[in-house]
Amino acid sequence: MPVLIAMCGLPFAGKSVLAGTLSRELRIRLLSYDLDLYPVYSRLVPTGSSVAAEYDFVQDIARREIGAILASGESLIYDDLLLARDDRRKLAAVAEAYWADHVLVYLDTPLSVIDERRAANSRTRTSVPEAKMRLDISLLEPPEDAERAVYVSPDYVVPEVLARVSARLTGS
Repeated sequence: MPVLIAMCGLPFAGKSVLAGTLSRELRIRLLSYDLDLYPVYSRLVPTGSSVAAEYDFVQDIARREIGAILASGESLIYDDLLLARDDRRKLAAVAEAYWADHVLVYLDTPLSVIDERRAANSRTRTSVPEAKMRLDISLLEPPEDAERAVYVSPDYVVPEVLARVSARLTGS
């Protein structure tokens, strides 16, 4: 049975770093919205579309790609913000449609830590403009209990996160 591990949290929360680590440790394919999907598919967005319509357009494509990967029997880690519950619900529905186990990993990183990381990475990583950062903060809907997210703090230890994700997959 394939597995879909979905990363969730604000920019600079540490999603991509943890997703890469989980991908290597679990030997599961990694699909990144920022690196693999948006650069390719944002070019196909109809001219004049709003930012929200552009996001929805690319997310629809992302869900189709994720579905195709799961349908092939391959497991996947999906690295994205997934700020809205509705986006996470749609992603969970894709996993369910392809009989895949689904685990949501939420990086619960305080804003003070995010601000420190933004400042430290300002020369080495694409900057997120302040207005976009504030918008993302306003859009964040932390996971509800029903989403059964694995909460990860900035001081996580990889073996502990692996154990918690594995426990969620085995139902324990």
